[in-house]
Amino acid sequence: MQPQVKVISVLVGALFSGLSFASPSAETLAKQLQIHVEIKGAEAENTCQQLGADWATCYRSTITLSNTGKTLSDKDFSILIPSPRRILSVVGDQFKIEHITGDLNRLTPTDQFAGIAAGKSIQINLISEYWHVSDFDTFPRWMVSANGQTKTIKNTDTEDVTQFATPLTTAQGKRASSDENLILDSLKRYDVYTAKIDAAAAKDRIIPAPIEQKIIKANSVSIKNGLFLNQVPADSKDVFAQSLKKYKLLAKNKDQALLVNIAIDPKQIQLAEAKKDGGYTLIIKDGIAQVYGFDAAGAMNGFNSLLSLIDIQSKDNLSEMVVNDAPRYEYRGMMLDTARNFKSKQHVLSLIDQMSQLKLNKLHLHLSDDEGWRLQINGLDELTSVGAQRGLNSSNEQTQLLPQLGHGTEAQKSDGFYTRADFIEILKYAKARNIEVIPEIDMPGHSRAAVVSMEARYNNLMKAGNKKAAEQYRLLDPSDTSQVTTVQFYDKKGFMNVCLPSSKDFAKKVIAEVNAMYTEAGLKLSTWHYGGDEAKNIMLGGGYASAADAKPGQGIIDKKAQNFPYEKSPACQALVKNGTVGSFDELTTWFGKEINKELVPHKINSFQSWQDGLSHLKSASEMTVKPTVNVWDTLFWGGTEVVSQFNQKGFDIVLSNPDYLYLDMPNEIDPAERGYYWAARANPLKKIFSFAPGNLAQNAETSVDRDGKAMSITSPATAPSIKGISGHLWSETQRTDAQAEYMMYPRIFAIAERAWNKPSWENFKANTVYSSESKHVDKQALDNDYNHFVNAVGARGLEKLDAHHIQYRLPKVGAKIINGVLNANTEIPNVQIQYSNDGKQWLVYDANKKPAVTGSVWVRTSNSDQKKPRFGQVSKVQ
Repeated sequence: MQPQVKVISVLVGALFSGLSFASPSAETLAKQLQIHVEIKGAEAENTCQQLGADWATCYRSTITLSNTGKTLSDKDFSILIPSPRRILSVVGDQFKIEHITGDLNRLTPTDQFAGIAAGKSIQINLISEYWHVSDFDTFPRWMVSANGQTKTIKNTDTEDVTQFATPLTTAQGKRASSDENLILDSLKRYDVYTAKIDAAAAKDRIIPAPIEQKIIKANSVSIKNGLFLNQVPADSKDVFAQSLKKYKLLAKNKDQALLVNIAIDPKQIQLAEAKKDGGYTLIIKDGIAQVYGFDAAGAMNGFNSLLSLIDIQSKDNLSEMVVNDAPRYEYRGMMLDTARNFKSKQHVLSLIDQMSQLKLNKLHLHLSDDEGWRLQINGLDELTSVGAQRGLNSSNEQTQLLPQLGHGTEAQKSDGFYTRADFIEILKYAKARNIEVIPEIDMPGHSRAAVVSMEARYNNLMKAGNKKAAEQYRLLDPSDTSQVTTVQFYDKKGFMNVCLPSSKDFAKKVIAEVNAMYTEAGLKLSTWHYGGDEAKNIMLGGGYASAADAKPGQGIIDKKAQNFPYEKSPACQALVKNGTVGSFDELTTWFGKEINKELVPHKINSFQSWQDGLSHLKSASEMTVKPTVNVWDTLFWGGTEVVSQFNQKGFDIVLSNPDYLYLDMPNEIDPAERGYYWAARANPLKKIFSFAPGNLAQNAETSVDRDGKAMSITSPATAPSIKGISGHLWSETQRTDAQAEYMMYPRIFAIAERAWNKPSWENFKANTVYSSESKHVDKQALDNDYNHFVNAVGARGLEKLDAHHIQYRLPKVGAKIINGVLNANTEIPNVQIQYSNDGKQWLVYDANKKPAVTGSVWVRTSNSDQKKPRFGQVSKVQ
C-alpha cells in the first residue's frame, strides 16, 4: 500500500497558461514531449521518514519535461514512469503521483498545471525511496497517455539511458555518507588492478583448475594440424565435433593431427580422489590425447580440459602432461532468470555450451515471476498468450501484462516464451552435455504473471458459461481484501492464494505437463524447484513503523492497515482457525510441503527451494521428498549462521550467497556499470574467485560488506556441509541477451573455479574469528592462484567466447600519466589496451614501450577477434 501522496512545492521553467487547444493524441505527445532525468542526491532523514521511506532513506530527482511542439495547455494526459524505486512524492502542486503496480507509476497534471509553451520546459521534482547510484537505476521507455491511447515517449525509447538521463559522477556513486566503497575511475583502477601479465602462468592453466596436473615436457605436442576424434564414445562424438568445429580445430584425417581417444574406464583413473562421478584422467603425449572418464560426465570433463588448454588463435604446441581430476561438489550450477526479461532459446543453448566447457552441470531455469511466464503449458494457453507478453493494448490485462522493467508499450525482445518443442530441444541439448535442467516455477510469491493469466482464463470461461472450468485453476481469492506490498511493489496479485484447492490443482497440472516434456525428451525430471521466496509484505518489515511507534530511522506509515499475505482471505483464515497452520506466515512452507507430496507420483526425487520458502520446517525429514535449499542470505547479514541452521535441520544446501554469487550485481563499483546492488555494491571477478565456500567465515578476511566496511565473522564448530554452489543472473536490468552476456561473462569462469576445486588457500578452522585484521588466509597463495587464473582467462578463455559470438564484458582500463608517460593496466592483464590522443585515432598500448603523451589521453580495451572488433568503455585520463 502506497503512502499518501504529499504535495509540497514546484520548480518550474517557462510556463504557459494561455488559450485552450484541442487535446493532442498520445502519439503526438510521444514525439512532442522529451524527458530528461537528473539525480540530485539524498534527502534529509526527517523528510524521508515523513514520506514513509523504508529506513527513512530517500533521494530527489529532477525531471525536465520539454515541449518541442505546439503549446501544451491541456491537462488530460499522464506520464507513466517505470521506476525500480517507489516514488514517494512529487514536489509541487502542478502534478500528482500515483503508484499503479510494480515499477509503474502515473504522473498526472492537477488543476494547477500551468501548461508548457512551445519550445519551453518545466522541471518536476520527485522524491523516491532508497537511493540512486547507478545510471541503470533509470529505466527506459517512459510512456504518455492521452485520449485513450498510450505510447512510448520517443526520446526514452532506447537501451542507452544516458541519452535522456545525466550520467552520474563518481561523487554520486555512494549510497550514503556511511558508504566507504571506493568508487572507481581510471586513476583508481590503476591501483586496484594488481594482476600482472604472465604468459608462463597462463600456458598450461586449465579452467577450472584440476586436482593434479603433472607437466612432463613443455610445448612438445603439436596441434597445428588440428585434433582428430579417433576413438570416442558414439553418443558424445557429435558434441565433441561441434566444439572442435566452432574453434576450427577439427581435423578430417589423422595425418599429423593430435589423435583424441576418449573412453569410459574407471580402472584407468590414476588418482584415488578422481575415482568419483565426473572424474577423469587426461594424458597428452606422443601425438595422442587420451581421456579416461570415470563415467560419461568424466569423459566429457576430460575432453573439456583438453579444450581449455588450447589457444585457438595461435594453436601453440601443448605440453606433455598427465591430469587427474574430479569435481569438489556434485552441484555446480548457474541460474538464469528468463522470467523478468525473456532470454532467447539461442542464448540458453549458448549458455549450456559454456557451462559444459567449464564443467558446470546444473542449469536452473527461473521460468516464472511477476513480470512473465516463459513456458508453454498444454491446456493453460493464457499463461503464455497473456503472461508472456507486456504492453498497454489490453483492457484489465486480459490479453497481456502491464509493462514493467522499462518495457514500454510495444512488443520487445524481452517478451516471449519457450514452446514445448523449444524446451524439449533445450533439455536434449543439455543432456548431451551432461547438464541437468532444473525448472523453477516460483510460487506462491512472485506469481503475478500466473495469477493474472489465470484471471484472464477465468473471465473467458465465465463469459462462455463454464463456471466449473473457470474456477478449476483460479489462483486469486476474490474475497481476499488483504493490503500487501510485495518486495517489488505488487499488490495481492503477486501471490497465488495457497489456501484455494484450485491453486494446488494448478501446481499439479504444471508439474504434470513439465514432467511430460522431460519424458518426451527421453529424460527423467529429477529436480523440481518450488521457488518459495519472498512471499511477504515488505511494509511489515522493521524499516517502517506507525507514527505512534516510529523511531528515528524508520519510515512512518499506517502499519495497522497492512496485512500478512492472505490474512483477509476467508479460505486462509479457515486453515489458521482449524490448526492446519499456526499462522499466516507459515502458509508458504505448508504449501511447499503439499507440493512436495505431488512429486511422488511422478517419481521426481529431489525438491528444491529458496531458503525462506521452507524456513518454518523444523527438520528436512518433515518432507516426503528430501529438500535442497538455495541459501541466499548475504554473509554480512548472517549467512554463515543460516547455513549452519539448515545443516542442523538436515537439508542439502546449495550456496547462493548474493554478495558473491549473484552476477546481476555490478562488475565494478562504478555508476556506469549495470546491475542491482542491494546485496553488494559490486561482485568483481577477483571477489568471486576469492569466495571460500568451505569456510564462509574466511570471506570476512578477503572482502568487505555492501558499504565497503570490514566484517567480522566467527566460523562455526563444524565446517559447512554443502551440496554445491551456483551462480545466479536475475534479469531485472537485462532486457536483451547481449546485456545478460555482459553480466555473466567472464565472471562465470570464476563461478566454475569455486564450484569445481578446493584451493590451497581455503582452510576451515573451527570457532575462529575472521576479519580484516586477522591473518588466517594465505593471501599470497590466493593472489598467485588468481594471477594464473586471470591470465588464462585472458589468453584462452575470452577468445573462445569470441568464437561463440558472446558479447562478454571487456574490462575497463586503469591509467595514470606519470612524468608525461602513459601507464595503463586492466583487470584481465593480457587483454589488449588501446589509447588515443584525440579520442578518434587509436593505437595499441605496449607495456614494454610505454608511450610519451601530452594533455588528455583516452583509453579502452579491445577483444581479440579483429574480424569482429568490440571495444570496452572509453575513459579519459588527464
